[in-house]
Amino acid sequence: MDLSDISDFVNQANNEIGKFQFTMTLSPTKLTFDSFNVPSLAWESIKYGKDEIDKVPGDKRGVYAFSIHHPSQVLPPHGHILYIGIAGRKSDRSLKARYADYLNPRIVLKRERIARMIGTWHEVLRFHFAPIDDSMTSEQLEQLEKDLNTALLPPFSEGDLEADTKKKRRAFR
Repeated sequence: MDLSDISDFVNQANNEIGKFQFTMTLSPTKLTFDSFNVPSLAWESIKYGKDEIDKVPGDKRGVYAFSIHHPSQVLPPHGHILYIGIAGRKSDRSLKARYADYLNPRIVLKRERIARMIGTWHEVLRFHFAPIDDSMTSEQLEQLEKDLNTALLPPFSEGDLEADTKKKRRAFR
């Protein structure tokens, strides 16, 4: 039995569709959570890559996210948050310095999920960032990260969730 046509089809389908699949969880209850430890955040974003790195603050800590987003004149507004993190975990490390890590292949390859995220969607990946006030403590920043990750449950964020949600999420992995 010659299975080469079937194998060719499966390989083509995987290259065109399969490798881009991931599980997305959007809980209305978690999404509408509104007890964050900040009144608001001033989010900005840049296209992933080195071209716009100077738009990222080099003197501010903060929270950041990666999303799949491609503006279009035809498609409706859309996007998928893939990952949320912070810059300045128990340090004064800036958003710009943290973003630079994601542009360094040696650093990225040490984190397999992040390597998949960047390697797969780099052409349509955006880096969102929100500087925080200098008076916010590292503990408050870490709590903000947990709250945002718990609210959005990004597929490439694994560790920084509220403990109860993390435990329940593992039941589906």
